[in-house]
Amino acid sequence: MPNIVMTKVKDHATEKALKVKVFNFLAKLAEDDSSVGLHIEKMENAVDSRARTARVDGSWRAVLYRLDSMGHERTYVYAGTWEHDEAIRRARTLRVNLNAVNGAVELIADTMPDQAAPKKWIPTSSMPAAPEPVSFLSSRFGRTFADLTDLLGFDPTTARRLLAAQSESELLDLVGALENAWQQTAGLSLAVGDTIPTIRLELGLDQPSDEEPATQPEDVASGETEDDRILRGLHRPLSKMQFTIVGDDEELRRIIDNGDFGAWRVFLHPEQEKYATGHWNGPFRLSGGAGTGKTVVLLHRARNLVAASPSASIVLTTFTRALGENLQRDLERLDPSIPQARGLGSPGALVRGVDQLAVSIRDHAGEAFGNAGERVLGAIIEAGTSLRSNDAGWDEAIADVDPDLPEAVQTASFLAAEYLQVILPNRISTAEEYFSARRPGRGLALDRKKRAELWKIVDRYRRDARLHRTLSWAELSAVAAAWLEESPAAEALRVDHILVDEGQDLTPTHWQMLRALARPGRDDLFIAEDIHQRIYGQKVTLSRYGIKITGRSRRLTLNYRTTSQNLGYALGVLEGMEYVDAEGAVETVGGYRSARRGPEPLIRGKQTDAAQIDVVAEFIRDWLAEGVDPATIAVLTRTNDRATRLREECTRRNIDLTHLKSAKALSTTPVVLTMHTAKGMEFSRVILFDVSEGVIPNRAVLERAGVAEREDVLLRERSLLYVAASRARDVLVITWAGRPSVLLPRR
Repeated sequence: MPNIVMTKVKDHATEKALKVKVFNFLAKLAEDDSSVGLHIEKMENAVDSRARTARVDGSWRAVLYRLDSMGHERTYVYAGTWEHDEAIRRARTLRVNLNAVNGAVELIADTMPDQAAPKKWIPTSSMPAAPEPVSFLSSRFGRTFADLTDLLGFDPTTARRLLAAQSESELLDLVGALENAWQQTAGLSLAVGDTIPTIRLELGLDQPSDEEPATQPEDVASGETEDDRILRGLHRPLSKMQFTIVGDDEELRRIIDNGDFGAWRVFLHPEQEKYATGHWNGPFRLSGGAGTGKTVVLLHRARNLVAASPSASIVLTTFTRALGENLQRDLERLDPSIPQARGLGSPGALVRGVDQLAVSIRDHAGEAFGNAGERVLGAIIEAGTSLRSNDAGWDEAIADVDPDLPEAVQTASFLAAEYLQVILPNRISTAEEYFSARRPGRGLALDRKKRAELWKIVDRYRRDARLHRTLSWAELSAVAAAWLEESPAAEALRVDHILVDEGQDLTPTHWQMLRALARPGRDDLFIAEDIHQRIYGQKVTLSRYGIKITGRSRRLTLNYRTTSQNLGYALGVLEGMEYVDAEGAVETVGGYRSARRGPEPLIRGKQTDAAQIDVVAEFIRDWLAEGVDPATIAVLTRTNDRATRLREECTRRNIDLTHLKSAKALSTTPVVLTMHTAKGMEFSRVILFDVSEGVIPNRAVLERAGVAEREDVLLRERSLLYVAASRARDVLVITWAGRPSVLLPRR
């Protein structure tokens, strides 16, 4: 039975009916390549003798490359299905090549000479140098022909084309048209001015490898053929960006069905693979902007950890239950065979929202959990206590006490943040403890008199909670952490590895609980976060909660989701603002880039709300007429009330929208949902609706915030708009009525 290697082919979209035919063809090929019904034909006058085409249906043919390994079954590299003439052209003019500089398996056109792996590689720099044109790369960054060929592995023809580009825009257009994933990545890095050593590091070219280097073919085992070397090269990280060996029919079906939206399951950038497979002696933090693949790394890392140690207990967690369910779904889509843990401490992978973990700990602890509450809250928690939001109860406590405090301090938002950031994580249960507590990062200084007045409110808040038998979610995780730290029974729940997604939104007591839940050791905590996407919680410095990541923190910068035009617009929302990361350092938006090009975002401002809704309906109507998958069209609003009204108005205009109230929901029509709900999702076409003055920033949210919180609230509103804009893969539209929001980038 032959092996099948799938290729990530650029701009190779197929209709659903054709995907079914492609799957059937490849399944038959994998079963028996001698079947006459496959119509496999060797190409005449082709640049690669391995090239074949095969019949998928009457007008579509598959492009294949047959590799014959010594003593093994044949392998077919499937390079896409095309209409007859295009398939013939590609099969005749493209060859499978092993790059002699970087070891990547690649597809090379016949217009690119000197690419067959030579008997002995001769550096281009030793050849007579061709005159180098003055261009964007050479004049702006000093890049040379030898840089591109000898150090990165570009073929001479492509290197000359890149060096001939006179502008960044022209260069990016050339890069976007390149055939191979490694070329696109390296070309994009060249365009933004990365150094050659940086690019080599990003591509993993200077990392030790178990593979014999492709640049030394004279050292390979006697009798090994070029096909053998190519097959070996397919296992290199740089090759895995574009090629994957199919394990079985189910994996084949997933690869074909998911297309571009599912490419993350199959093709990893070498840098992503490094973090998915790496090991660290303690907690590790991976940061990166929206769409840079942090969640992808987590999912692959979970699979790798399970494979390496089937008896290990692994937890994937994130801020909300809905996002946790998305993680569960995506983990199953990545690999349905991953064993699921029965609960905390059990072997396998357990995916839960972080508050669900706290509930599981409470339920397991039983009566002892209530006793642990005394250590945190100064009182035992009674059985049957219900849970409430972290913001609930503060207005009532303030009104009951009527404290002698400045207006900026006696607001529900200030009190809730003080409780969450200072009182709970420090397990303060008396006024005397609060008087001596440190309050780093809280903005407003509080003397002893103010603290005494403020503590009266906290005391009333806690007494009211006991009276009504309620507990906030933050208190739940604080008590869970205390129980884990002090109870011998907690050892049964501890896990070997915790993988955290959306870490920027977790609270201090979440972090205390996770630190206590993870058994200290190698790879105990792996944290993915983007401080620019903090739309819920306050700033957190991890070292204050026993999570030390100094020297174990890295950043992803290559965006895989959206186009460079959409990315630039989304980042423009953040320009000029200061964001502090989990290490207490300022994190800028510099260095982010996208591997894809597309249209500029479309801005549509109208005088009336009705006219703005007309614009939305017109865009959706046009996209549907173009054949865009309805489920990949989304309209994002600031509130659910606004989403409900928009859906009703679009119905009157004969446009059906499904109102999603959870990130896990699916639809067969275009969808409308809030910007918060869209977190963790992506769509082909996105309309940001009603980004108007008074709507974003949300007027009601600003009015509830005190003076001390106002700046942070504005940062979160800005982050929310950034999250919303970065949901778009291909087309981004922004509408408003009256006046635009002050948060929109100036264009």
